[in-house]
Amino acid sequence: MVNLPRTTDDRWDTGNESGDGTADEWTLEQAAAVGSTAEPQEKKEPKYANVIDWVNGFFLPVIRRRISDNDGGLSWDARWWAYPEVVARLAALHQAWEEARASDSMSAMSAWWIQHLEPHLKVILDGDTGPMANAKADRSFMGWPALPVDPVPSNVFDKILDQYN
Repeated sequence: MVNLPRTTDDRWDTGNESGDGTADEWTLEQAAAVGSTAEPQEKKEPKYANVIDWVNGFFLPVIRRRISDNDGGLSWDARWWAYPEVVARLAALHQAWEEARASDSMSAMSAWWIQHLEPHLKVILDGDTGPMANAKADRSFMGWPALPVDPVPSNVFDKILDQYN
């Protein structure tokens, strides 16, 4: 084992005037000059224009699960578009998918599957508590009602807005 001499102060030495030449020490002008010499990245156009095209073109052909008819397994209704939460989640998945597809990162699509699709799919298809739980093959179930809500009192409304804006 190598014993390194201890200094009397355990804090990092931040007084190095010469620096190590890393980008975080550059001035804004230096960073802008380097950035301007790089070729602009070509922006990829979305593959699917909207969530409906994405659901029909990617989601439905690729995502395959054993769906049960109200026995606590996975639940799906062919009228996915009738469930506002499902539409919102699929729209978010579509946007994240397009971003991953356009990314230069070779692992972006893997991250999309793990960080985006799997958590949303767990909720969307949950046959016990998901938005399409109790969906019936005969299409008699039209989804759960909206959650009940009381109006937000004005004094609480202002506090909420002040806290999160």
